[in-house]
Amino acid sequence: MHRRHNGLSPELKLIDITTSDEVEVDALTVSRFETLSAADYHLSTLYIPHPKPMTPAQKSALESLGGGLWDAGLSAARIFSSGASIVSIPSSGDNTKAQPSIASANAGPASASTPSKRIPQVHPNAASAGLKVFIQSPYDCVLAVKRDLTDHFNWELEHENYKDAWELIDDHPEIVTASAQFTQDVSPSSTPSKVQGSLAEFFADEDTSQTTISATPVAKNSAVEKEKRRVGDLWVQQLVNAGNWAEAGRVAGRVLGTAPRWEHWVWKFAQANRFDEISPYIPTKQMNPPLPSLVYEVVLGHYIIYDRIRFKHLLEEWDPELFDIESVIEAIKSKLSAGDITEDTIEGDEQGRDWRVLQDSLAKLYLASGHQREALRCYIRLQNADAAMSMIREYHLVEGIRDDIAGFILLRVSKEQMESASLAELEEASSEPIALLVEEACRGIVPAHDVVSQLQDKGLSFQPFLFFYLRGLSRPERHKRKAKTAKERVAGDRLADDGKIIAEEFADLIVELFAEYDRVLFMDYLKQSQSYSLEKAAAICERRDYIPELV
Repeated sequence: MHRRHNGLSPELKLIDITTSDEVEVDALTVSRFETLSAADYHLSTLYIPHPKPMTPAQKSALESLGGGLWDAGLSAARIFSSGASIVSIPSSGDNTKAQPSIASANAGPASASTPSKRIPQVHPNAASAGLKVFIQSPYDCVLAVKRDLTDHFNWELEHENYKDAWELIDDHPEIVTASAQFTQDVSPSSTPSKVQGSLAEFFADEDTSQTTISATPVAKNSAVEKEKRRVGDLWVQQLVNAGNWAEAGRVAGRVLGTAPRWEHWVWKFAQANRFDEISPYIPTKQMNPPLPSLVYEVVLGHYIIYDRIRFKHLLEEWDPELFDIESVIEAIKSKLSAGDITEDTIEGDEQGRDWRVLQDSLAKLYLASGHQREALRCYIRLQNADAAMSMIREYHLVEGIRDDIAGFILLRVSKEQMESASLAELEEASSEPIALLVEEACRGIVPAHDVVSQLQDKGLSFQPFLFFYLRGLSRPERHKRKAKTAKERVAGDRLADDGKIIAEEFADLIVELFAEYDRVLFMDYLKQSQSYSLEKAAAICERRDYIPELV
């Protein structure tokens, strides 16, 4: 300006009264500040108590200040000719005299003759409870209000900082209630917690100055959780849009709280083939309302095809009630029947690894659905002797092994033992299932004909086991030796007698097997039994040059 220095942009500074240090400096946005001097600015305060309604004087003052600009048409030069000419709005609220009218910032100069046409509007921040600071110039009115966590939360949302916004709600759930408080009508009979405000209170620590009205616990938690889910959903969407699927999956496990949102996001990840990123975080327990079982089935089906190890881990973590067991069983059987996963295929430098994983998973799913016999067959195929024997005893499933006698006998016999083990090693490895088969044959549960025919069909490699089985039937002392009590001895005698009778049906086969594997037993049987064919026995003795046995 001619013959005058231009005015500087006004600043509001907070000074620590103890140290005289500047705590905060904020440049104010004021129009045409170049034409103004320090005397043209004025700072005033107004305290709005809560929850008592505003007095007429306070309401009139707010309406005067709400438009944002003093009316330039009302002799602004005269009104603002000096700082002394400005009348502060009393903070006590006792002044009942209305202030000069306010015009909107975009309304232009107002006519002094038509003040009745203006409808004053109170700014929301000015109407809320607490201390208000007004910085006025001839052209502007700057409203300064204390910012709290709710303002910080809204700022984070506006700047799409959803992570910080969600964590802010998580740490300070009261901000959701506080933000909703301003939209609620407060009863006039409520007692305000404070009746007066000051600058010291205005700049005090947030934790001590901020007051909120607590909602009922149920309503508060409902509102907080609802807002957390909304912000969390935005957070996940932001990460997905950025292509950060791994972090999005981790965040989903943290912020998604309802079945509909989980269903939505699992499909989103599945469509993008990002199963690995979301599967570790899918709820492992039933939700209310429940997450559709198809969600779990789709994920399990994916890993049945592409990653059996991950499928195994998920099956161990997820409650079977979460999905349709029969659907998963059919998916496993379909994969096994495809033929690309067998006992001989190699995965991870381990032969038959995935085949065993699927068989073991089948067994567990059969057990969970109440199909114990099918589960037992799976354990027999896996040669899991401990699990199979435990199931047989617990569920009385001896009859369930009739379809796979050979597999049951080989529960503890490895392929290497089948090829090179001695007779004594094979006897030790198969002793438990052989003894059980002998006992069940004597009880009539597993017929001896089924055992003998199935072992004969397996060829010469199974002859040792056939020998062990028939020897057990024909030697009554085996049952007597195991008896400890009188009752057990009586039962053992009965089983021994029944076993001898059953064994006589296979006398010729016994003669052949005893001659092959135990010559002492061969001689004893020739002396004791009268059921075998003399011609066949003589031919065996001549072929083997067993002269004493022949005589």
